[in-house]
Amino acid sequence: MLLALCLLFSGPGLAQAETGHPLGAPTETPAERGSPAAPDRLDTPAPLAEPPGPLERLTGWMLQTQRQLHRSLTEGLHALRDGPTAHTAGALILVSLLYGIFHAAGPGHGKAVISAYLLTQPQNLRRGILLSTVSAMAQGVTAIVLVGVLIGLFGWLARDTLGQVRTLEIASFALVALLGLWLMARALRHAWRLHRAHRAAPVHGHDHEHVHTHGHGHEHDAHCGCGTPHHVDPNHRGTWWGTVLAVGIRPCSGAVLIMAVSAALGLAWAGVAAVLAMSLGTAATVSVLATLAVSARDWTRRWLGPTRMGRLTYIGPALGLAGGGVIALIGLSLVLGAIAYQPVAHPLGIR
Repeated sequence: MLLALCLLFSGPGLAQAETGHPLGAPTETPAERGSPAAPDRLDTPAPLAEPPGPLERLTGWMLQTQRQLHRSLTEGLHALRDGPTAHTAGALILVSLLYGIFHAAGPGHGKAVISAYLLTQPQNLRRGILLSTVSAMAQGVTAIVLVGVLIGLFGWLARDTLGQVRTLEIASFALVALLGLWLMARALRHAWRLHRAHRAAPVHGHDHEHVHTHGHGHEHDAHCGCGTPHHVDPNHRGTWWGTVLAVGIRPCSGAVLIMAVSAALGLAWAGVAAVLAMSLGTAATVSVLATLAVSARDWTRRWLGPTRMGRLTYIGPALGLAGGGVIALIGLSLVLGAIAYQPVAHPLGIR
């Protein structure tokens, strides 16, 4: 399930099709049609190009919608400059909200990290939605602060400011890798504590051992290891805020560009409002994803509950170790990729 989510949210970009025959067959020049080899080519026609799959079509539609909404954002800022009315301001806020919703539905490492975290960590639904919302708002605040400091305070150009997004991206990827390693270390520490507690159980906790040996029930507590969020463990606050920092430190390039354009037009307040609305749209989409992740985890726990596997002592640490490993792998691969390769073109045409 974790690998499927990671593949879904880091999905491959659409391949660029070469121009040619509408059915994908190779085009022929007049010289080739008159050559002796032309009849042989006609006898063995080239296979038709394979049509794009549902996921590719959906990704292409979302990227195209993002481009249209991005153009609408720029037009909305100019309309607000030419006619600062409640209508133009409301239209800009609405377009920003829609852009955030569609932008969050596309590929991105933040959604994969949040999903892996919620699938394997004992967080309830309320805290999962709060995690998604705070992370999305943190991205917007980072974009506002970045533009406000570099452009408003130091007088940087918008192009140079956008170049700093790559630096923050690498820092975000590194924090994701560190978060995964932290989760793995905590899971191993929890497993070691359970191991020590079970070794001492025949002497100090015979009743608890009797329950597990004969299968009469399962006594749930904060250290039972079943992965059930019986209550919010204070030890998880550090990883909760660590996830917010790792995801929120990377600003959206679209938000940075909107802030830069609004500052150039003398409409910084409109840019702030647009970015905050964009963050709310992102939070709405990621909160739906968080709900699905927590529901899937709880459903799996209930399905395994009546079985012997559901009562395994180390299932909680094992899930935490697996989730931390996935998150660390995501962060490490992104760091290596960002260092080894030049940044690809932004899907909205931002350079």
